[in-house]
Amino acid sequence: DFHNIMFKNFIKLSALVIMLLLLPIVSIQASGKIEAKLGSKVTLQAEETNVGSNYKWVIKKGSEIITTQATSILSYTFVEQGEYNVNLVETDPKNNIKTTSVMVLVGDRYPRPTEEGETVTDTKKPGPLVVELTTLPKMQEDGSVQLLGDGKVLFDIEVTRTDVLEYRIDKNIFADSDGNGTANDDVDNASDDSYLLGGIWQTEYSTEESSKIVAEITLVTSGGEKAKQQVEMVFADNVRKEGNPVAILDVLPYPSNEDQLVYLYDNEEEVGFYSRRSEGDITEYRIDRNIFVDSDGDGNPENDIDNVNDISFKTGDVWKTTYKKTDQQIIAQLIVVGAGGTGSRVQRGLWFTDKPKPTIEVISAEEDIRLSADKTFVLKGDAITFAVEGLPGAITEYTYTWDFDGDGEADKETEAENTITHIYEIADIYDAKVTITDLEGNFVDRTLEVLVKDVIATVSDFTFEIDGNKVMFTNTSTVALNLADKSLDYKWNFADTEAENYEDQQDQITEKDPEYTYTKAGTYIVSLTITDSDDVIDTKTAEIIIENDFVPTEITGDGEIIGEAGVEKEGGSLIVKILKVLLYLILIIIILLILIFGGFLVFLKVQHPDLTLEELVDEVKIKILGLMGIHDMLEEPTPINEPVDEQIDEPVEEEAEKSDEEAPAEEPELAKETGPVPDWMKGVSDKPAPSAPEKEVIEGELEEETPAPAEEPIPKAIPTEPAPETPKEGSKPPKGDAPLDKPDGPVPDWLKK
Repeated sequence: DFHNIMFKNFIKLSALVIMLLLLPIVSIQASGKIEAKLGSKVTLQAEETNVGSNYKWVIKKGSEIITTQATSILSYTFVEQGEYNVNLVETDPKNNIKTTSVMVLVGDRYPRPTEEGETVTDTKKPGPLVVELTTLPKMQEDGSVQLLGDGKVLFDIEVTRTDVLEYRIDKNIFADSDGNGTANDDVDNASDDSYLLGGIWQTEYSTEESSKIVAEITLVTSGGEKAKQQVEMVFADNVRKEGNPVAILDVLPYPSNEDQLVYLYDNEEEVGFYSRRSEGDITEYRIDRNIFVDSDGDGNPENDIDNVNDISFKTGDVWKTTYKKTDQQIIAQLIVVGAGGTGSRVQRGLWFTDKPKPTIEVISAEEDIRLSADKTFVLKGDAITFAVEGLPGAITEYTYTWDFDGDGEADKETEAENTITHIYEIADIYDAKVTITDLEGNFVDRTLEVLVKDVIATVSDFTFEIDGNKVMFTNTSTVALNLADKSLDYKWNFADTEAENYEDQQDQITEKDPEYTYTKAGTYIVSLTITDSDDVIDTKTAEIIIENDFVPTEITGDGEIIGEAGVEKEGGSLIVKILKVLLYLILIIIILLILIFGGFLVFLKVQHPDLTLEELVDEVKIKILGLMGIHDMLEEPTPINEPVDEQIDEPVEEEAEKSDEEAPAEEPELAKETGPVPDWMKGVSDKPAPSAPEKEVIEGELEEETPAPAEEPIPKAIPTEPAPETPKEGSKPPKGDAPLDKPDGPVPDWLKK
């Protein structure tokens, strides 16, 4: 069973492949044009076949629907010659609609009769592919179209070759009308017959569009050949809008220069009228397409206003109408009406006739013939294309003899082609020459000076060296050898977006060999753009890699340089950061100690407001030393005491004797002679002080020898005035005799031992 299933699938697949090979299927990818022979079957397939999508094909000839099909593949046999529009509408499951179309040309579109009366296809060699374009408003000599405010523009592309498949018009190459992200690839006339057949296409422009508007027309042949032409749209100043009106009527096709008649050649012709250039205070622009025809049916053909329902009636904008071939004369008329009933009138004659054969008289029109090139100069080895312009007749009716170097000898001869490409191998100045000869033997010569430059052109280039964060650039650009002025303009872009470095960049961007310092690590794309005296511009780019952020140069205590210019480039930055952290910690500790010390002083000041700052500081010192267990380092302990108001009562001799009897040799001095009396000693009765305990030897200190009693120094507290013999009642004991026990307060730490 498995083998049978595989065999059946193989048969089905083979049959499908054979059918596909036998059917000429054309995949519809975009709007286009194909040609088919009369009676042949044409098969068209959608570009993509999506599951769940619905497809509908509609074949129309003119406005008549020939047939419809509801499959993804269309198959139809055309049995009648003509032009058919085939439209495909695809609707996906989400109801998104996609449309595309193709024109099918069935039979011989451009037959010509032979001498025997037979009809055969024109096999004449086609001429060069050139865009022949006219516009309304009329194109100026510089190739621009002057627009007087918002309004319409007509493009009329003449059909010159039978192998042109597409007439593409991009109304503005700087605007992305199809929204695909690319501005210069739009085909804005894709839904109009002009895309496939040429002729007239109408569009509108607004003053609110981009400041630069350039339309581009592209012709594409069946062989892939292309020709392009660009037209710039310029918004010009409005014409005079005051005073009596003056009617001015522009017509497309353009009137003949000889008799000012507008000649029409096909069975139906579209004609455009433009009256906005009319001057004066105008309120209405009345156009009668033919003064001999009563178009409104009121019995008076002279009062028709055929554009009354169009905006051109009030603005004078482009108005388009269609004429059918007739043997009668046609006269179109414009009447402009101003304020107060004033007005002005102008008429244009239109005439249907057979297309005339070109008059081949080169000599009579030689002032219009010119030789041009696609480049103002060329480098040797590069191609330059010459073209003959301004011919009065068809370009196929002339022969062209070319002498590219101007030495008098013909280098090449061509027929029916007015363009040619040449390559110069030696740099020099040449007089290129062409001789144009018509069928009657008339001829003219045209020359054009061609500058061929040496291969060594102006080229931007530079080298660079990186030293830490500094980059030294060296310009190595070259200047074209043919230039007499070898000067160059330089413009550097260092790709540094740091705002603080803006000024530094401005100082360097026009230097020949700049030096620039980057502050941040990263990759920078540096460019140098040069411009020579011939306005030739060239740009060179290079990648600059900066590995570390910029560190200012510093010198350590050992004299070692750290930073961008020092010996420690990578590690120096880390060391500096660690040192900064340690410094900040030390500063914080110092600030905390100062705050604690100050707070303690404030606390003591609150407790003892009568003490001075110096006394408070001494007290704090004593407290700190006491907490550390240091006693012998105290030369004169400063007890907290009130100032002594009375003098010492005892004479010096008695004080000395008392000291000899009661104080041991090692007794430390208990009070400073200038220190205040502590509060707990105030008012204490005189008592003999107990003998001082033996001095405690603090660890780490040397034990002092006890001096002899005879050598005991006399106490320093000697009154400067004689003291009374007996102390007064309530007086304070002299310094050095204060008792160690305190009836109403604790013993200070420094006296406990």
